[in-house]
Amino acid sequence: MKLHHFAVAAALAVVGVQSFAASQSESFTTDPQSSTFAFSVKDITAGTSTFSFTLDTSKGATAGVYDISGTVSGGNFSFSSITLNSQPWDLTVNNKGKALFGEVALTSALPLTLTFTGTQFGAAKGAFSGQLLLTPVAAVPEPETYALMLAGLGAVGLIAFRRRSM
Repeated sequence: MKLHHFAVAAALAVVGVQSFAASQSESFTTDPQSSTFAFSVKDITAGTSTFSFTLDTSKGATAGVYDISGTVSGGNFSFSSITLNSQPWDLTVNNKGKALFGEVALTSALPLTLTFTGTQFGAAKGAFSGQLLLTPVAAVPEPETYALMLAGLGAVGLIAFRRRSM
């Protein structure tokens, strides 16, 4: 009989612990101009917590170089650190929840991992949400490319000049 009570108590404890777990969600949308990775966490309970979101190219992002900027806001949750692939997000008050990570090369071998660490405060459960905006960086030709193009135009001009003078 005691073993039966212990089994029931253990099952209730597991169910009770699961009901306090925070829930994470994420979504990814893309169009020709940019891609948006949205994320949120709700029902954060007391204590320090770490949450990670991973965006890889299998979710629709094509390989390339992107300018990445992001925003985050929340309630009853104080951020102690936010990183994108170990690069810190500036948490100063003047930043107002916005960050510019700069250029990041996104390949199939390099997913983006966004990690949040912070502490829930107050009587209500904590929550936060935000998004990353990935804007493709236009390729800028190297100076050698321009030199080669000018040399080619010069060669075509020389050939045209020689044909006219004959």
